[in-house]
Formats: sequence, structure tokens, C-alpha cells
Amino acid sequence: MSKKFVNEVDETVDDALQGLVLSNSDIKFHQKCERVIHRTEMNADSKVSLIAGGGSGHEPYSAGYVGKGLLTAAVAGNIFASPPSRNVQAALEATKGNAGAILFVINYTGDRLNFGLAAERFNASGGNAKVVTISDDVAIDNPNSRVGRRGLAGAILTIKIAGAMAEQGKKLDEIVSASENVVKSLGTLGVSLYPGSLPGKDREKGLPEDQIEVGLGIHGEPGKSRGPFTNAKKIVTDLMETLKSKLGMKTGEQFVVLVNNLGGVSQIEMSIVNGEVLNWLKHQKMTVKRFYSGIYMTSLDGHGISVTVLRATDTMIECLDYPSSAAGWIPPLSPFGSTRGEASKRSNVSDVKGSGARGNRQIIQKCLESVVTAMIDSKNRLNQLDAVAGDGDCGNTFAEAAKAIREIQKELNVDQPQTLFKQLSIIFEQTVGGTSGALYALMLSAAAVCFSEICSIGTCVEALDRANQAVQKYGGARVGDRTMIDALNAAVESLQESMKKKDNLDLIRMCEDAVRASEQAAEATAHQKAAVGRASYTSAEAQTEPDAGATAISTWLRAILKSFTENFKKC
Repeated sequence: MSKKFVNEVDETVDDALQGLVLSNSDIKFHQKCERVIHRTEMNADSKVSLIAGGGSGHEPYSAGYVGKGLLTAAVAGNIFASPPSRNVQAALEATKGNAGAILFVINYTGDRLNFGLAAERFNASGGNAKVVTISDDVAIDNPNSRVGRRGLAGAILTIKIAGAMAEQGKKLDEIVSASENVVKSLGTLGVSLYPGSLPGKDREKGLPEDQIEVGLGIHGEPGKSRGPFTNAKKIVTDLMETLKSKLGMKTGEQFVVLVNNLGGVSQIEMSIVNGEVLNWLKHQKMTVKRFYSGIYMTSLDGHGISVTVLRATDTMIECLDYPSSAAGWIPPLSPFGSTRGEASKRSNVSDVKGSGARGNRQIIQKCLESVVTAMIDSKNRLNQLDAVAGDGDCGNTFAEAAKAIREIQKELNVDQPQTLFKQLSIIFEQTVGGTSGALYALMLSAAAVCFSEICSIGTCVEALDRANQAVQKYGGARVGDRTMIDALNAAVESLQESMKKKDNLDLIRMCEDAVRASEQAAEATAHQKAAVGRASYTSAEAQTEPDAGATAISTWLRAILKSFTENFKKC
């Protein structure tokens, strides 16, 4: 069963409406029907009343849009179920005035029937209500269907424009005509990775992990088709191409665009989707007059988005810009900002001046290539280890660093270790970032100092020791704390012990012993309790695998040893 912050499942809608009213003094409950929300102050005699509603689960639609500049009242049904006509009629009676009323209905059968019945009864008793049906779903386009397209997030733009007109005192027929023109100029298409989940019920499992639902409805209904799950760019491009075809969008035209979060999409994903939508429009040479993005009409916690496109007139845009105090209304963003590439993502490593002793170019180059390859090859293994007691991105972090190194490898100074280490330090600091980026930048920067005058096995050992001491000083970790220090310190101590044997010093054997000591220390972290770092917040039961950071150290050392051994013999 899906977990949600609810009390009694049957009281979910009523509790949600209660929270909305308690947090907003501009709205209140109908005196006799607590499924009807309306403005605290109404001017029904002088201004047209606007009422919308439908099944709950689409918040903030529609109760969240009750307020100045938008709706006069909203009617909430049970989750994904149309409200009964008597509740709609109660909203009409509560907002009744000389100017008349408009019922906005998203095009679903239950809503059309219940809102239509309420309008007929209200009018028969002397009222003056008209119905505007919103049908903007371009996924439903069957010429043989009399039902028409479903209503989706285009409803938000429709009621926003109507709300501004009503606030300005426009007449009933004028607002109805303008609203119908908006609907004709709208198109919406949605795509979902996972369906939403109803309180008290299991999450639906009809969508395979490797597929997406294209053209879904806001109640979790199947869409027009299913497609393969791919990256955001491909998904958005396909969606926008469909909208372009259905709406006849052309180069040079101006549009209002709304990117709607169906409830479960993270902000980082929304930003990516926004970027892809805007880049597509820019590439098509279409002008974005207004751009909206956020949670406007949900499908509970559905992990999906919809894009609404409106071929807007200047009058429509003026109405969209009209202020509103409704709690759910999110004003537009202001595209376009600078695009990626206009500002450098990292410092230019070629600006680092060459300095220090020269080393063996061939060996240094091969060792660097070997480490970069190991970074990429160990990605999944490190992620798995990190996921046990961390956030599961250790492998991704180093793979990203490897990619950055490869992209600028021609700019790296492999003749002078001091300069190279400074350049690599910049890459880790600027490209990788975070704790890992800072730690490795610190290590490389500290190690670089040792190569100012000479490059030898002695300076290499000294450099590794300086890196070890720097991380302990600034990072706070010590041997036994279940961190990278365990593996790093083991290698340093092994090398220092070997250096004491000045006679018959076997360089390859010395390095092999150090790497083996590092690997054994990394494996031993599986039996240690973390004292610092993110893993220290987890339970002992979660710390049953070797530490990812320690494993990474031993992995790089093994890669360096392998390459050094092969190329040392050639030299």
C-alpha cells in the first residue's frame, strides 16, 4: 500500500480542504456544503461568478484557484470522481447574482453530466449559468468520437484569462466567447514514467520499467501509446513534435507555454524538462510570450509532466498577466537566460603555468590513462558500495571526473608532475565538486608541492604522505574511521617501511606491497564502524560492505601500479 500523509482514507478530501481554508483567510466553506469553497468576499451582483470543479486528486486545481483574479468558487468531488450535481448547484446558489455565472468543466463524462444537470436546474429556477467545456488533450483526436478531447492543464490558462475578465467587469457572454476561443487555441500532451497512487491503495503497476505512457489522462488512464524510456531530450522532443503537428505550430509564431508537473516529478527533473522545451522552441524559431512551469494540475503523485501550448492573442496575454491572489496560482518565469557554453563550467587548466621538475612523460601519461580508465570501469562497483551506507553516487562522481580529464587531456602538462597535479586539482574542484571533489583537489594540491625540484620514487612517497596528512588535517578522518584514509595511510606506511631498506631496493615489489596493503585496508573497512562522513549517520547493519572511498583509493593505486610496471620495464 502506498504511504501518504493522511488520516482516515475516507476523510482525505475533507481534511485537505480544511487545510486549504485554514491557511487562507480569503476563502471559506459553503455554509451547508463543505465540498464547496468560495471567496470570503464576493461581488456577484456586479461581476460574473466563475465556478470550476471535478474529482479531487488534481490539486491545486480547482480549489486552489479560488481567489481574486481567478475563480469565485470550486466544487470538490471524491478522488478522481465527479462531484454530485447538488454540490455544484450549491456553489451556483452561493455565488448567485445579476451578472450570471460560468461553470468550467474539464471534458470527462461525469463532470459534463453533473455540471450540466446543475446548470439546467439553476437556470430553471431563475438563475443564469452557462457552461464552458475545456478539451485540450491532443492525444485524443478520433474524428468518429462525439465525446471529444479530454480536459487537461489547458484549463488553468482558460480560467486565468476568464478570471481576469470577470475581475474587470466584463459581461457573461463576452467571457464565455473569449473562453471558448482560448479552448480552440489550446493543445496539451502529457507523458508519464509512473502512475499516481490513491490513498489507501497499492500503486498501479501496469507500466513496465522500460516504457513510458504518452498521452495519459489526469486520472491515470492509459494514453494514446507507450514508448521506450529514454532521456529527457528525446521524450520532450517527441512530445513537442506531436504538439507541433496537431496544432499546426509554425516558425515565427508566438505562444504561451505551460509545463505542468503531475505531482511526483522532482524540481531537478522539472528544470531539465523546462530547458528541453525552451531549447526546442528556440530551435524552431518560435517566440515564447509567457512561460509557466510548476504544479498546476496533478494526478496525485504521478511521475509525469504535460506541456500546454496556447496560440495567444495580446488580449489573452494581458489577462494572463492580471494579478491573482489565489493560493495555487504560480506566475510565469522569464526566459531566456544565458545558455550552457556562454559561461565556462570550469577553470581553464591551460592557464596553470608550468613549474617544477620534469618526469618521465611516457610513464606519467600511461599512468594517468590507466587511472582514468579505472575510474570509468569501477563506476557500478563504487556506486553499489556507496549505496549501502551513503548516497550511491561515488562511482558517478569519479566517472564524471574521468570524463572531464579526457575532454581536456591535450591541455594537461604530463612533462611536469607539479603542474599536472595542480591541473588535476582544478578539475576535481571545479568539475566534480562536493566532498569527493574537495578531498581529491586537496590531495593533489598538497602532493604537487613535492615535485618542485626533483621527480623520484622518494618524492612520490613524500607526495602521497603529504596528501594523506592534508586529508586527515582538513577532513577530520583518522585511521580506523572507515574512510579513504584507511586505504591511503596503509599504502603510505608500506612505502615508508620499504624506503628504509636502502640496499637492494626492489621498486616494483615495493609498490606491489603498498597496493596490496591498501587493498587489504579497504577490505577491512567492511568490519569497521564509520566515525565520520555520511556513513556515520547510518546503522551498523548498513555498514557491511567495504567503504567506497577506501575502495576507490586502492583501485587507483592498483591502476597506477599496473601501468607503471608495464612501462617501467620498457624504459
